[in-house]
Amino acid sequence: MKKRLVAAVVALAMGGAVQAATLGVGDAAPKLQVGKWVQGEAVKEFEKDKAYVVEFWATWCGPCRVTIPHLNKLHNAFKEKGLVIIGQSVWEQDDAAVAPFVKKIGDKMTYRVALDGKGFMSKNWMDAAGQTGIPTAFVVDTNGVIAWIGHPSGLTERLLTQVLEGTFDVARAKADYQRERAEDAKETALWNQLREQTDKQAWADAERTIAEIEKLLPEDRRDDLGQRKFSVLLERKDEARAYALARRLSDDHPQDASLQNGLAWTIATKPRIANRDLDLAEKIARRANETSKGSDAEVLDTLARVLFLKGQKEAAIELQAKAVQFAEGARKEQFERNLRDYRQGKVPNEALVAKLRADLRRGIKMKAWDQADAALAELGKVLPEEEHDGLALDRFRVLLGRKSYKAAYATAAKWSDAHPNDRRMQNELAWQIATDPELEVRDLDLAEKIARRACEAAEGKDAESLDTLARVLFLKGQREAALDFQKKAVAHATGQRQVQFEETLKSYEEGKAPKAY
Repeated sequence: MKKRLVAAVVALAMGGAVQAATLGVGDAAPKLQVGKWVQGEAVKEFEKDKAYVVEFWATWCGPCRVTIPHLNKLHNAFKEKGLVIIGQSVWEQDDAAVAPFVKKIGDKMTYRVALDGKGFMSKNWMDAAGQTGIPTAFVVDTNGVIAWIGHPSGLTERLLTQVLEGTFDVARAKADYQRERAEDAKETALWNQLREQTDKQAWADAERTIAEIEKLLPEDRRDDLGQRKFSVLLERKDEARAYALARRLSDDHPQDASLQNGLAWTIATKPRIANRDLDLAEKIARRANETSKGSDAEVLDTLARVLFLKGQKEAAIELQAKAVQFAEGARKEQFERNLRDYRQGKVPNEALVAKLRADLRRGIKMKAWDQADAALAELGKVLPEEEHDGLALDRFRVLLGRKSYKAAYATAAKWSDAHPNDRRMQNELAWQIATDPELEVRDLDLAEKIARRACEAAEGKDAESLDTLARVLFLKGQREAALDFQKKAVAHATGQRQVQFEETLKSYEEGKAPKAY
């Protein structure tokens, strides 16, 4: 079950939903119908006396990249024994990114690689098997039967040897797989319940759900819930139990720098802690720093924060300067701001900003408009002036939620006029107006104006903006114009988006408004 958890995390990010499975271990493998072979000889069909690993992955998927060396090792070990490994790319944001990715990796990824094209593989393999997360691997035995489904890290030489020799017990594997799927379904339901309870801030219920999840997990996985339980205990104001749990987790996992850093950061920055145990936070943060050999920017930033809060300004500045040295990109910029704040004797506010943004998202999701308004107001106070525009879409959504349509559309029009070249935000504003199912007043003229501006900003080459404009025009009764723009959206889209946009085009051709994505 531990191996499947990694894929589930990616599924969450994708917004995937579990569906009833019609394909599983013991069933005949669906046909291979890939979009294009990026690397290796094309496989047209499963050959008898050969076994296959069809592994679903994507270039943007971190856990997928981690499994590539393992798959390549298996490829090298079994390629002369009749095993064919296919890296089946799915859910790509841009199919054109796959070939350069494979070329860059070079001899570390030498097995076959294919694109999904029209989405046949995703639909007939992943969807049919109820698999919503990647990476996921299917093992097809020498008779064309699916012998195993799971996380690629669970592929062993012993398993593959048995499959190739015909000694693998498919019937037993089928029973195991069905049992695991049932366990997964129960665990997934509890995780969804926990998410809802967290959104509602029902902390007592959340703690009980965590206890139920723990019962389902083997002992070596129960600490996976540790940080979540720690945070819930702090929300319940049960600081004594929370700190006792933090000490145990830290002592039990001294080499887990990520765990240590998360615990220390929570103690140092979580709002509304009555008794903030900074001594414990320092001990845990120093342990993380030792484990990462003083070269992890995130850990250095955490330790600097703890020391600054303890009044050790110079030590904090020294550590923060090191954090800046090791950081990259946006994190480097954030850590430089933190360093400036320390030099000025101020506590950085990024933890507060993160908390307010979370409150805002929760308020919008729960339709708690007063909470969302309060978070927006506080963010307006703590964010620098140049970042206020980033709140425009959320402010617009809150006004729509309150059914303050005149104010909402005035806000959208004002923002659109002020930022004509921000294609992404223009597109999101227009899409919200066109597709929000709860709107009682839908200003499609404004949506068209904004969507056309988004297309102009992208020079008519952005598939998302073209799709939005097509949707608005179809809703306004301009079917032919909608078809024209939707065809352009399909032409500029790639991967799974292209499949979605083609389905939308078919709906327009049939005179039906498609569902929102």
